[in-house]
Amino acid sequence: MSNPADNPVQIAVAGTDLVCPAPSFYSEQDRAAAKEIIAWLQARDLPRSWLAKKTKISSSTVSQVLNQKYPSSPSSYLAEMLAIVHLEAERLGDGTPGYVKGSVHKLVFVVCDRTRKHANFGVVCGRVGVGKTRTLKEYWREKPQTLLIESNPRMTAKSLLLELHGQLGIPTAISVDQMFNNVVKALKDTHYLLIVDEAESLNDTALHYVRRIRDKAEIGTVLVGTEKLMQLLKPETGQFDQIRSRVSMWPETVKCITRDDADAMATEALAEFGDVPDDVLDTLWAYCAGSARMLMESLVPAIKDYGSGKALSAQLVEAVATKVLFMRPLSQAAKAGRAA
Repeated sequence: MSNPADNPVQIAVAGTDLVCPAPSFYSEQDRAAAKEIIAWLQARDLPRSWLAKKTKISSSTVSQVLNQKYPSSPSSYLAEMLAIVHLEAERLGDGTPGYVKGSVHKLVFVVCDRTRKHANFGVVCGRVGVGKTRTLKEYWREKPQTLLIESNPRMTAKSLLLELHGQLGIPTAISVDQMFNNVVKALKDTHYLLIVDEAESLNDTALHYVRRIRDKAEIGTVLVGTEKLMQLLKPETGQFDQIRSRVSMWPETVKCITRDDADAMATEALAEFGDVPDDVLDTLWAYCAGSARMLMESLVPAIKDYGSGKALSAQLVEAVATKVLFMRPLSQAAKAGRAA
């Protein structure tokens, strides 16, 4: 829909049509808000569809509002969008650090790139908290023609196909069979990569549909999940043997992030404190036990919240871990060996 300001109103006066511009529904504050939102999205290379998903506003309405073409007051929509932008900016600056390209990043990117190139299956398994999903989202942002499905518990084939229709921007159909054919047609003769996160959550039928999409569209497909995914796919002559036999890359299960990963993440996340002492890194490593999630979603945000204005030290980390996060104090043995 166009902005009324762009559609002049014809008014008949004494046999003559006078062209009068329709009033604009955008205040100066609205225009400034739209520009701020657009600039924020562009700076982070985020599509408007990301904002639509976050705000639960349709993509078409988001585009109209930001293009200053909405046919009535956009203030309420802009307020919702700004709230998301400000919350995300606060979250990124107050708890979640910038992305660190560590060992999990390298592994996932290699598997995804090679699987795309050879149009086969790839499988990545990792324990909870090692950063699989965070890395997949980074890959999705960086690499064009990438479809990322974040599956729900017992996700059905219809739900899977609906999500693919939405990401591909193709019209849906009534029957599951026609939806499947639409997806295959859209993907055929392309270089798309289909990634399914938490693939073990798909129901059996949905997982078989993933295989048939790969076979008929001839695109690379990467399944990502925990050890449960490995248990599901690994058995020979099992119900998913047809997937297992098509897997070209299947690295060992990622059990934890490396010490170098943890140090790099913590150093970047805590940069506002200045140089991060070695004993602080030692203590963070001892508490996070190789979990990126524990480090970046619990320890680092708590240190920022409760350590503001204080000197960063191992004692501060221990105090935050035990008194704020209610973690167990490190044993003497752990303290002695935490630098190892």
